[in-house]
Amino acid sequence: MSNPVLTAALLLEANGAALNNAGNDEGQRLDNAVVVKKIKVGRAEYPYISGQAMRRWWREVLYSDFGWQPSPVTREAKSAYTEGDPINYPDDDMFGYMAAKKVKKAARRVKKEEAAGEESLLTGAEDSGADADTEISEAGGGGTQRRISPLKNSLLVSVLPNTVTTDFGHFSRDLPVDNPNMVPFEHEHYTALMQGVFTLNLQDVGCFECGLMRDLALDTPVPESVQVLREAESNLHPRVLGLSLDVRKQRISETIQALARLRYGANLTRNLSDVAPVVLLLGFLDGGNAPFQNLFMPDGAGGVKLNLDRLKSVVKDYKDRLLDDKRLFFGYRPGVLANEAEVLTALRAGIEGITVFAGTPGEAIQQVAALVKSDKVLGG
Repeated sequence: MSNPVLTAALLLEANGAALNNAGNDEGQRLDNAVVVKKIKVGRAEYPYISGQAMRRWWREVLYSDFGWQPSPVTREAKSAYTEGDPINYPDDDMFGYMAAKKVKKAARRVKKEEAAGEESLLTGAEDSGADADTEISEAGGGGTQRRISPLKNSLLVSVLPNTVTTDFGHFSRDLPVDNPNMVPFEHEHYTALMQGVFTLNLQDVGCFECGLMRDLALDTPVPESVQVLREAESNLHPRVLGLSLDVRKQRISETIQALARLRYGANLTRNLSDVAPVVLLLGFLDGGNAPFQNLFMPDGAGGVKLNLDRLKSVVKDYKDRLLDDKRLFFGYRPGVLANEAEVLTALRAGIEGITVFAGTPGEAIQQVAALVKSDKVLGG
């Protein structure tokens, strides 16, 4: 097992919702006209939820329900960044960051005549007019540290097109006598099943490379709770620090459990909708692919179905890379899928010889989270 990755497809049920808005639309008849985000394919429009919004919901659940402490944010003139400390802040570990810190200037300026010809990184940045926010400092105190997020997710896009409806409203309550005219506004909403995918690279959680443009600076102190997994050998093989296996498993398990509690979104005060997955398929792969793409499709009668032919094709190609005794985990709410009976019959019989657990979304998520905390996926 060289690269264990959790991969999943999920389906959200938005009911009369406007979960992610694009702001005012200048083409609308009213100045106060807010539209939802949507993708156009030909004449068809598909509302979607951005990947950033999805990640925001996920992080907020981890803060509120699992006690994760948010990484402090620094705001500078042209940039903003978190602490960039994945050791102490699990959200920096799981969601990644680009901490582009300004390089600290020397205590006293070196005269240009004295500095001429010197090959100083800081002097070079000033003389060339380079943006100090993106300079790299090997000795700490500034520069850019970058961590690629172990958790990657797609947009959530409506399976069915043209589901957006425009709603007219107005503010007319207790207006003053000298200006009693109501204030009109418009907004859009939709009822749609929205699909997306995500992957979680288990091997990357709690493991940090040190060096230029890497997770941590070269001079990062190593606490007693952190192990040196590898000393620096070359630029391609930098120093690697690692959290304990128990801490890594805990962070992964909580991230997975948070999926069952997803909430938040725009306009919930008057367009309340649950955004926890109503259908999802999860599995562990040896490798970083996200093969469960576009598994859900229109059924031709206004409903949504699971494309069993596509699923069988994917499983056939990937079954040799499936981990955990080659199992998949399927969670569903009854009545969501138009071909539910056919799907359950197929899954219980096994897909291309692969065993599939079938239960509620919460049960499937708990099964996967428990496997992470065992020794079957990451080892002991």
